[in-house]
Parts: sequence; C-alpha cells; structure tokens
Amino acid sequence: MLKKIIQKAGYLIILLIGFGLCMLPQVGLLLQLKNKNELMQYFGFLLTIIIYILAIWLILRLLQKVTGTKSFQRHSGSFFKKYLAGIGMLLFSEYILGILNFLFNGENQTENNAAIMQLFSQQNSVKLTMVLMVVVFAPICEELFFRALIINTIKLKFFNINWAAVLISGLLFGLLHSSDTIISALMYVTMGIILGAIYVKYDNIKLNIAIHATNNLIALIPILMMIW
Repeated sequence: MLKKIIQKAGYLIILLIGFGLCMLPQVGLLLQLKNKNELMQYFGFLLTIIIYILAIWLILRLLQKVTGTKSFQRHSGSFFKKYLAGIGMLLFSEYILGILNFLFNGENQTENNAAIMQLFSQQNSVKLTMVLMVVVFAPICEELFFRALIINTIKLKFFNINWAAVLISGLLFGLLHSSDTIISALMYVTMGIILGAIYVKYDNIKLNIAIHATNNLIALIPILMMIW
C-alpha cells in the first residue's frame, strides 16, 4: 500500500516538473524586458529558444518514463479532415464564448490576449520571441504536457477514465492562461477540453500541435496587423 502511494506521488512530481518546464522559458522573456541593452535583449531571445528546446526534450523524456515508449504511433486516415474539424470546433467555441464575454462583461478580448498584445508593443526582440512562442514553441510544449503527459499519466497510473483525464487536463490548461472573468476562464478550459478530446480520440500529438498552432496564429494575425 505504501509503495503504491509513493509511486503515485512520484508521478505527481513528474507532472509538477512538466508544468515547471512549460513555464521555464519565461525566464528568457523576462531577461529581455528587464534589459535596455540590445545585445542582452537578443541574448534573452536566444535563451528563450534554447530553454524551450530543452524543456520539450525533457517533457518527452518524462513522457517516455510514463508510457514506456520512445516514439509516437504512426497514424493512417485523413489528417487534413481531422485538422479542419479540430480548428472549426476551437474557433466556434471561442466565438460563442467571446460574444458571451462581451455581452456580460464588456470585454472584447481575454486578459491573456491583452497581456500578449502589450508584449507586442515592446522592442523587436520581444516581438520576435512572442511570434515564435505563440505559434511554434508554446503549442508544442503545451500539447506535449497538457495532452500527452497529463492524460497518459492519469490513464496509465491513476484511473483509466477518458472523460476524467480530459476534464482534468482542460482545467489545468485553463489555469495556465490568465483570466479575469469566469467566461474568459471557461474559454481556455473549453479549448483544453476540446484538444484533450481530440487527443484521446485520435492519439495523434502531431494533430493536436497543428490545431493548437493554427488557432494561435489566427488569434495572432489581428495583433500583428495592428502593430506592423
């Protein structure tokens, strides 16, 4: 009994480490924001990229420890149809909840998006960092952690209940994104649940990353049009 408790505690520690790895690249971004020296700013940019690559590698190692496999499965079938369906579900849910957030709270964007927009008003190194973070590295890192690592850890090491694993993953994903209203928080939780359901259904992390990255890019385009 004690051995099982220790083992489960160990897997919870793995999840905490994974969460910390997702947050660690913020160090490079903070370095850029704290320094006015252009050389240090671009050093912060390179540091952010290096930390992200290291974090992704370490999360993959943690995933290997949980699942016991070194590679992801190959998948057949129509990737593009699944991709379009996933994007459609995300955009529809964000549109409906965005309208509700505006009607009930008078907000035309979430607190998280407002913070991202503010960062895009900073120096060029920060803008470049944010583009790569939002469209490339964050989708990879977050999908590996919130979908692959969390869902597999819950199902393999705690209880094999798909809907519970998806719900927990979605709630934790929502907590990662700053929100100042219940509806905006629900927007990110819903996004996490949809992505979790897609991962459980198709078991294809590449599909999840592609959907997440495209969704972020679509949200980013209006910001880029405003500042450039």
